[in-house]
Amino acid sequence: MRFSWLRSLGVVCRVVLCPLLLVACESLVARAGSFEFTVTDASGKPLPCRVSIQAPGGEGFVPQGAVELEFGPQRWFISPGYGKLEIPDGEVQLRIERGTEYQRIKEKVQIQGATEKTFQLRRWVDMKRRGYLCGENHLHVDTKKLAPMLVAEGLDFGTSLTWWRGPDPERPIPAGEGRVRRLTFAGRTVPTSVYDAELEYDWGAAYIQNLPKPLPLEADRKRPNLDYLRYAVQAGAIVHYQGGYAREVGLDSLLGCVHTVNVCNNNFALHRFQPRSRYSNLLEVPGFPIYPNTDVGMMRMNTDTYYRLLNWGLHLAAGAGTATGVKKAPVGYNRAYVRVGSSASLEEFYAAWKAGKNFVTNGPMLFLTTSGGRRPGDTISLPAEGGTVQVQVEALANQRLTAVEIIVNGEVAASLDVKDEHRVQGTVPLQIEAGAWIAARATARDELLSDQELRAYADHRDRKQKQFASSRLRFAHTSPIYVEVAGRGCAVPASIQEGLQMLDRFEAFAKANARAAYQQSIQSALAHARRELHARLEP
Repeated sequence: MRFSWLRSLGVVCRVVLCPLLLVACESLVARAGSFEFTVTDASGKPLPCRVSIQAPGGEGFVPQGAVELEFGPQRWFISPGYGKLEIPDGEVQLRIERGTEYQRIKEKVQIQGATEKTFQLRRWVDMKRRGYLCGENHLHVDTKKLAPMLVAEGLDFGTSLTWWRGPDPERPIPAGEGRVRRLTFAGRTVPTSVYDAELEYDWGAAYIQNLPKPLPLEADRKRPNLDYLRYAVQAGAIVHYQGGYAREVGLDSLLGCVHTVNVCNNNFALHRFQPRSRYSNLLEVPGFPIYPNTDVGMMRMNTDTYYRLLNWGLHLAAGAGTATGVKKAPVGYNRAYVRVGSSASLEEFYAAWKAGKNFVTNGPMLFLTTSGGRRPGDTISLPAEGGTVQVQVEALANQRLTAVEIIVNGEVAASLDVKDEHRVQGTVPLQIEAGAWIAARATARDELLSDQELRAYADHRDRKQKQFASSRLRFAHTSPIYVEVAGRGCAVPASIQEGLQMLDRFEAFAKANARAAYQQSIQSALAHARRELHARLEP
């Protein structure tokens, strides 16, 4: 009898408590829904893409084994065009994107038990049909993760910076032979150069693509970039600088060791930008402008410092790079569209980019031509009296276009009326009397996110990422068309004088920072560069 109360308790547990627990468990199971999705192209075939699925409280959902990314407040993953996730019942925010050529999807989805949905990504432009292939120059991503990212963003060619201030142990060179690896995901292949290198010291960030073998020079922060870039040019590689504000970019460009300067660079990322006003005048040249820490200010810093180099008479293509892997941004957010055939090799792509047959963008598409059929990278020859060049510009955008401009020698020569928010066309006659360069630029406003959603992309807490501010700015810029008058190209005296000041300030910087073993070669290089600039001042 003394254990009867225990037997009674057992009956209570079996009769009362177990059914209650069972009901509770059944309720929990009911709330655990699943979501199966498919993303297709116009033909109905699965289309690789980047996906974000987020609950109202901020929780993000990622399929097991998927390549995961994080940009601002969003948790994303790479999808081959389909997937299945366990998601609690309720409403989620779905976003689907694929590079720059597809309309983005952003909608609420109600999960109720086993939920299935199909989405179609629609092109708003087909750049391959227009004669362009795309790539970029600044990716710090191991090739194992890089393949899905390249395919999902619609890039035609890839790059892997396996040398970053020396061989990068986090991003090793993949197995194989030759300078190119064919990276594959979801049945699609992207040729990728894998002996690529970044120099990132106080001399300025420079990117080297398409080396035939790993960079053999030892990393030395006290060694100027010039030796590395001379080797790269001799090896047939393509050399890019992060921006026209880099301390050494002027010297190296005058010596023929630079092919492109990034106008769309890693100052800009998805829905945000980095305020870097301190980069405005790194050589501390008296009188140089300081650009405000706004998105427009940072764009102007990129463009104006590029224009100064072009005004010296240099032929430098517009460059683009994102720094994915170090910065939180999608692969190819800043990209170059290069005018080559649809079956072009990686070698042909880089050769055309070197020649300036391109434009760069993080949003709009931009086309520049003359009535004579000349396009970026080409040279027009005029007689001594000059002449009129009829310039035609077309800008297309999936966002709202805000400005389309024609630039001559760094100045706005014409602004086209933006009557259609998504397409602007115009022809402008330009009177050219002396050597010049002509380019086009366009800006757009990205209104996909609400103001509240956009504010979440400002990040002041992540010290590794420095500081980010939110932005709606998108922009594009062409490489120049060059105009020679009586055989002479562009030579803007004020810009050349600025260049001579830059070389003087660089000499002081090099004396203070370069190792003794490099001082003599730097002095020789500076003498050569000064002769180049003085020659451009001669009548």
